[in-house]
Amino acid sequence: MSLRLFLSNLKLGRWGLIAWSGIIFLYGVLTMYLYPTVTEDILGYLNSLPEAMKAAFGYEGVDFTTSTFTPEAFATLEFLVMWPLLIGIYGIFSSIGIAREAERGTLDLLLAQPVKRYKVLISKFAVFVFAALLIAIASLLGLVLGTVIINESVNTTSLALVLFEAFLFVLAIGCFTLLFSAIFLEPRKSLLAAGVVMAGSYILNFIVPILSDSFSWLRNLSLFYYYRPNEVVSSASLNGTAVAVYASVAIVCFIAALVIFQRRDLSV
Repeated sequence: MSLRLFLSNLKLGRWGLIAWSGIIFLYGVLTMYLYPTVTEDILGYLNSLPEAMKAAFGYEGVDFTTSTFTPEAFATLEFLVMWPLLIGIYGIFSSIGIAREAERGTLDLLLAQPVKRYKVLISKFAVFVFAALLIAIASLLGLVLGTVIINESVNTTSLALVLFEAFLFVLAIGCFTLLFSAIFLEPRKSLLAAGVVMAGSYILNFIVPILSDSFSWLRNLSLFYYYRPNEVVSSASLNGTAVAVYASVAIVCFIAALVIFQRRDLSV
């Protein structure tokens, strides 16, 4: 990785990173600030939702009862279940830097400098990894500050584990977006392909449960299927399957992107 390229790209995207981190931080604070407003009527309504709808919002299998509805459970319900989807959108737009530079014609100028191709790709993607990690930390700080404001205690370890798993999820999204970026070298095509994969994975996760059992195996193809923050919070331990799936997708896609970009004829 080229430190100069990393710092240069980080400087270019600093305002977007500050904005996303700030908004997510405030969202976390507001989420926990609203925890005391939860009533039995709201929990009863959530319990009455169809399983497919619960799955769409990441609440599948959750029992919304006052005896188990802790601050951690509320943070999961209102914040953590949607975190990968929200930050995944940021990841898609942040991981097409190579395609964007190719379209502008600045990539040729960059590669004309005494720097290896793989260093260019790694340096640009490292900015996204750093940004996603910073947003995850801002999220945790926001949730913790929110509980302090309402004089509640929260299991910080459980929330941190969920955010780590969500970070790996977003990293996988960023890596397959990077792969599409290296394949197409066009922002629009890269965004379309990554958007279709992410949206298709999300839709597949809550459509399959309303189909017949013979189609249940299709859920295994959805990245959202493996993200179960409620289980992580309740057990205070990582979901090994989710970690393995997200890490594998990220590694395979990143290596493929490196190989394709290294061999790609940029003059075409």
